[in-house]
Amino acid sequence: MTSIDVAAPQRHVLERTRAAVATVLRAALAELPDETREVVEHGLARQDFSTAALVLLSAEAFGAADVTELAAALELAQLHERLHADLMLRAGAWEVFGSDRVVSAADALLSLAVARLSRSQTTILNIALMSVVDGYVQEIEMDERDDVDLSEHLGVAAAKHSSLPAAACELGALAAGASASQAAHLRQFGDDVGLARKHVDDVLSPSGDRRTLPVAAASAAGITVDGGRRWCAQQAELLLARAGNHLRQCGPLARAAEELSALAEEVTTGRCAPAVPTQAVAEPSL
Repeated sequence: MTSIDVAAPQRHVLERTRAAVATVLRAALAELPDETREVVEHGLARQDFSTAALVLLSAEAFGAADVTELAAALELAQLHERLHADLMLRAGAWEVFGSDRVVSAADALLSLAVARLSRSQTTILNIALMSVVDGYVQEIEMDERDDVDLSEHLGVAAAKHSSLPAAACELGALAAGASASQAAHLRQFGDDVGLARKHVDDVLSPSGDRRTLPVAAASAAGITVDGGRRWCAQQAELLLARAGNHLRQCGPLARAAEELSALAEEVTTGRCAPAVPTQAVAEPSL
């Protein structure tokens, strides 16, 4: 048996994922003091559990493997990163609980995640988290400059938003016995999906912040922000197509491949409704 209940295909993959990791998460949260657990429970209620789903489905792509502990660990790591984002933006959990409690919760989440991983798995997770940190450092440095180009914005977006989905896919595949080559293709799949999701997030964001990709693309190409949004929507489609190519190349089991593809579309381009017009947009200079 795999860690997602294959006997109930009618249940949505994210619902099944949440149910699959619930016992592990409850046990993990029981280790926390009440004040910290409250912050974590608030954060988990906002999570869509797509990171854990990537772990589970990537394992299913190569056969039967119980990776619920691993999936829960990556979801905890995802929340760790989200809490740090709330601190940086002074939003979300920061508004509800304040800095001290959010910092304590983020630290506890990382400890809980690592405790459920092997040494080699921890190494992969640490590399992903260091990439996220590097993205934040680059972003802070960019805020002090007026000459930032689009490639730098895209690099920061990839560092911050692709690293954990990529690690989730790689770890799930390896845990189920995938070869290094197969795991590398799944990692690239997760990387592309993560960046496509960032493009869509920014398309749907009402913010005119210069950090957002539509604004950066508009500035680079001399087009309107609406034009930048269309460009980002097109990039998301291209990234999703590239992700699908990596998925096919790793030779996964058919059902898992279908569910990975469906999940990738759901968290990216499937959220754009109505669809952004496909009219030609000037290609921003990189």
